[in-house]
Amino acid sequence: MSENKLFAVLLGGKIRKNNLMEDHKLVFVVAENEVDAAISARKKWDIKKSHIDGIQKLDNVDGYNIKLDKQA
Repeated sequence: MSENKLFAVLLGGKIRKNNLMEDHKLVFVVAENEVDAAISARKKWDIKKSHIDGIQKLDNVDGYNIKLDKQA
């Protein structure tokens, strides 16, 4: 059985028709792997087309380990 991990996912996409540049959104998701994290992340941004610009599993931040505990 795989263990859930915390991922930071940077999404890219166009939300404004006449804008030359794409927009971005950073979301955090809990998933077992990068593929599942990408799927969950894209569901958090309500636009027609988005893509993954970057994804990172977060094990620790500034010397603090990250431990996930599911709330009841």
